[in-house]
Amino acid sequence: MTALRAATAALLLSLPSAALGSEWLMMVKSENVDPAREAEFEHWYNEIDIPDVLAVPGYERARRGAAVTEDGARPYVALYTITSSDMDKTIIAMLMASWRMDQLGRGTDLIKVTERIYYKREGKGMRSADAPKPTHLYLHRSKGVAPKELRAIVNAGLAAGVTPYRVYNVLMHEPVAVPDQLVVFEISAASDAAAKDAVKAIGTRTGVSGCGADCAALYRLTLDVSG
Repeated sequence: MTALRAATAALLLSLPSAALGSEWLMMVKSENVDPAREAEFEHWYNEIDIPDVLAVPGYERARRGAAVTEDGARPYVALYTITSSDMDKTIIAMLMASWRMDQLGRGTDLIKVTERIYYKREGKGMRSADAPKPTHLYLHRSKGVAPKELRAIVNAGLAAGVTPYRVYNVLMHEPVAVPDQLVVFEISAASDAAAKDAVKAIGTRTGVSGCGADCAALYRLTLDVSG
């Protein structure tokens, strides 16, 4: 156990516990402020930041994606799967760990964080048993998509898996209010163009409402690791 994990675990154990075993998601959207230093940014994110985050108790999996855009812009998303009996404690632990990372000089001046939102999983995820590994993540935010529609999307082969979440805590968000629901669609596609076609087909079933263009964002999956 690392010193960071041990210190954070001690904090959590010192506080009263709530009900066991819920699954949560931390979504972090960011930008690299200096594209000329892309390799440095990628090294920091994948080799320093994500291992530090996965050292925090409860943080079990990290996925990163680079946005598929028409204008060449490169916003990023990081999704962290969390298991926690008391999410408020886990959020505090993550904030303390972030402060400690900065104090140890493990941060970077390259990142601009535009969103940091916590979600709670809503019901069971749905997954195709024979689908290949996902290549893209499609994040859909709205006031709610019915479970039967999500099941139909998986059954039609448009997504390898879907997991719905409900907003729990908004720490940072630009520029408008956050819709209640986030659905993470895992798409298996041979190319960005094929992934876009799948997104269009999903869109005809779900609709988009509540937060403008950012309600629907497609990312090429670049990293998927467990702690």
